[in-house]
Amino acid sequence: MDLAFLNVTFLFAALGAAIPLILHLVRRQRAGIHVFSMVRFLVSTQRAVVRQQKIRRLLLLLLRMAACALLAVIFARPFVRDQNESFFTGTQPEAVAILVDTSYSMGYGNRLALARRRAAEVVNTLQTGDQVALLTFAVQARVVRELGPDHSGLPALLDTGINSTFEGTDYVEALRAADDQLSGADFDKRTLYLVSDFQQSGWNPRSAGWKLSPGVQLRLIDVGDEQDGNTAVTGVEIPAALSGENRTLDVVVRVRNYGQAPVRDELTLRVNGNAVEKRLVDIAPHSGRLENFRHTFEPATNTGEVILGDDELPVDNRFYFTVNAPSPVRVLCLEERRRPNRLSEAAYYLSQALSLRQDPPVVVDVRSPRAMPEVDPAQYDVVISSNLSVLPRSAKTRLTDYVRSGGSLIIALNSAVSPDIFHSSFGELLPGRIESLSSPDAPRDRYRLLTGVNYQHPVFQPFSGPRHGDFGTVRFYRTARFDPDSSSSVPARFDDGSAAVAEKSLGNGRTFLVLTTFDLSWTDFPIREVFVPFLYESIDYLASRGSMHGRGTDLYRLTGEAVRLPEDARHVEVPSGERIPAEASQSGTKLFTRTERPGLYQVQSEGAQHAFAVNLDTRESDFTRLDVESFASALINPVARSPESRETETLARLALDSEVERRQRLWWFLGFTLIALVLGETFLANRTHR
Repeated sequence: MDLAFLNVTFLFAALGAAIPLILHLVRRQRAGIHVFSMVRFLVSTQRAVVRQQKIRRLLLLLLRMAACALLAVIFARPFVRDQNESFFTGTQPEAVAILVDTSYSMGYGNRLALARRRAAEVVNTLQTGDQVALLTFAVQARVVRELGPDHSGLPALLDTGINSTFEGTDYVEALRAADDQLSGADFDKRTLYLVSDFQQSGWNPRSAGWKLSPGVQLRLIDVGDEQDGNTAVTGVEIPAALSGENRTLDVVVRVRNYGQAPVRDELTLRVNGNAVEKRLVDIAPHSGRLENFRHTFEPATNTGEVILGDDELPVDNRFYFTVNAPSPVRVLCLEERRRPNRLSEAAYYLSQALSLRQDPPVVVDVRSPRAMPEVDPAQYDVVISSNLSVLPRSAKTRLTDYVRSGGSLIIALNSAVSPDIFHSSFGELLPGRIESLSSPDAPRDRYRLLTGVNYQHPVFQPFSGPRHGDFGTVRFYRTARFDPDSSSSVPARFDDGSAAVAEKSLGNGRTFLVLTTFDLSWTDFPIREVFVPFLYESIDYLASRGSMHGRGTDLYRLTGEAVRLPEDARHVEVPSGERIPAEASQSGTKLFTRTERPGLYQVQSEGAQHAFAVNLDTRESDFTRLDVESFASALINPVARSPESRETETLARLALDSEVERRQRLWWFLGFTLIALVLGETFLANRTHR
């Protein structure tokens, strides 16, 4: 605590205290000496009176000088300042979120080192009192340091906590996480610094709709270069399935040159650890090509690897796959029937749509939820609640254990759903709560459309290109207003902004809620051309998280996906050579989640050895730059302040004014002191001889 002044200039007026002194010296009169004959008895008395008058005049001079100086101090407005706060420093504290891209494209050249350096520059600009949060992101955001005023450990975290991953990029989900951090600050000044190479693959304008909170400023720090080029193996396809009669198969390899110069490099196919064929390939700038290999595979498990030369980003020059006979995807469909011997419309549409696919085939079992005690859900890759309005307690317990142990659950609505009963019945399986339902009597010419689709989500990504299906043609005549909880995400929204699809991780599994019916009571979705592909993509997305048969003919997985292991699996040998024990959940399911690195994973069981392949999401290999200006304008909220922010600002201003006034109350006491000095000066002046 120390003393400060609002206006130091007025302190120079304290020099006016010298005016009474100057006047006293100028107007001072020297008494002459006069000798009288009969003054012998008055000499001692005169001397005493003179001494008394001198003391009074000196005191009167000091009172006048003090009054002038005190008046100048009052006008300077003194206050008590707390050195730990900044009420009167002229600068406002700031909340800062630093969001650093760690997708695998940041491993190109010195991008990651440059990102660390630029983030350190932001840290160096922070002032005492500022709050800062540090996050990294690829497909999902990771909070390295929660928002707080401590800046001391940030330089070390920038060196140790920012490392390139093997994942792609999703800007929207990362910005949401950073925005959530800033929303916890009470400061009006909030800034989000995004450090990235800004690739188009991480942003789809069609998925726009979400914006930053009002008042949040976005600062973009670009560490990429438009001249950077890259080559990659972007995919492997085997059109035919492996069988005892057909073991000689085509291996179609997709390679691409993302640079501005032609590339001539060696392409190698390795099967079961041996190089079976090499060839030179020429790839034109900004183009790709297909290379077709033909190989006779072993009847047992086969592992493969495709290698394309080397460049500054070698991680995407290798692609891994396995070749096995396809296994069917098993789906359990739970339904409510109106007629005992007839499928409900929702179950009928689902079973008919899913049975059309043969690669891999889908096996659908339709059951009542009351039969769940007799069914082992762990035998199914996906469970679908097609039209349940009530979930019995015994079925809820089994489904919850199934999802927590790595299973996947798709939930659709019943046309007669009751929000309260539905929520209490499904409980934690739901990614939120249904708040209300639209009127059932609304005319059919008034409907909702599906507009806010996140085409970066795996289910919707295949529909992102032109002529790949348009969800905007689907009509929803009745909708539910849904409030997602903090642990869920919303990959699709209706045109009024309410959630259309929501998903949630629960334990090692996932629930996927479709906020409409799978029959024609609420929507015409089941008879639209995108319905069947949507079901296939949903099943593949969810099944790939819970089984080893989720992606076509089991060629590969993407980094981050979980794999259900055989019941007799002992351990998994990861690409680095480390052996990780296969641990079972309470339900006995063995789920492997350590798939953060691309490569071949060996599964050792009691009597056999299996393998599965994990690859990068090669969309990240495309260095095509996004339009930064359009990107920023689509994210920045045009509303400078929300009503809540303005109310908070008003309350904060009142509190600040009260604090300012409290700390300036010192001038009241100085004012009373000045009045006392003036009264004292008047009283003393009247008793002093002039």
